[in-house]
Amino acid sequence: MAWTIEALSDIGACAREAFHRDGFVIIENILDEDRIAALRASFPRIFAGDFDTGVYPDEWHWREGISLPDVTRHMGNAWKSDLTIARLALSADIGRAAAALTGWPGIKLGQDTIWWKPPAAKAVTLHQDTSFLDFLSPPRTVTCWVTLDETRAEAGTIEYVPGSHHWPLTPIPADFHAPDDYRANMRTSAEAAGVTPRPPVRLEVPAGSCVFHAGETWHGSGPNTSAEIQRRSIGLHMIRYDAVFSDNPGGYIYRRYQRTGDPELDESFFPILWSDDGRRTPWIEAYCENGQRRAATGYAKGGGSV
Repeated sequence: MAWTIEALSDIGACAREAFHRDGFVIIENILDEDRIAALRASFPRIFAGDFDTGVYPDEWHWREGISLPDVTRHMGNAWKSDLTIARLALSADIGRAAAALTGWPGIKLGQDTIWWKPPAAKAVTLHQDTSFLDFLSPPRTVTCWVTLDETRAEAGTIEYVPGSHHWPLTPIPADFHAPDDYRANMRTSAEAAGVTPRPPVRLEVPAGSCVFHAGETWHGSGPNTSAEIQRRSIGLHMIRYDAVFSDNPGGYIYRRYQRTGDPELDESFFPILWSDDGRRTPWIEAYCENGQRRAATGYAKGGGSV
């Protein structure tokens, strides 16, 4: 079954206030050591092409023996390939927490992103996630970023610019991986908005912690300048459960799953994690056990299936 995460079962007023004020909120120690170890063990397997389900992820950047060693390793939608990652990505508690922070009536998983930043890996430019979603209506997202290692500033931890979710959206950055100046786009955006950006917050938290951030919040990560520290993490990008495809072009991962003439985001590929009316995609729990997405009737409620 998808994981129950008790630390996310009650998102209080302080967390909601921080999320709306700063554009992000930190919640430490949501995963125990066994779950952290299981997720870490998945990383070398999936980047070697060993997939539980036999299904490739939608993105796969970095191959053993082919790619440069100082490049950040990245995958998209590894939940379709690895069942341990699926048990995290499809958690109802993560969806419920995202809804509590955003006020949305229901949450779908848009996609996951797997990040593995080894020593000497280069930076990832600061950006806004929502800039990538013009092909959706509404074009909104919220991310739960889960760290599998103790994060350190020198190891290229994620960083956030507090309050930057109130700035206007900017186009997708052209230099996403390994930019010369990974904060340059953020500074240009701040200047255009007529604001002086607050200093970025570099996240330093224990392994198994998470951050929820609004899709408009500027974030990214510097280079890993350490000699031996790995930085492994999983980002879960969620959308409103009533989002549909817009008439705008784009969405090179999402759009490949659009049915002809139908703007709905099919739950076969964008499952409902949680909703305030009790809906949850029925095949989730069985899939987390055996990798099969079989047709089912009715909707799951809470953490179970029907």
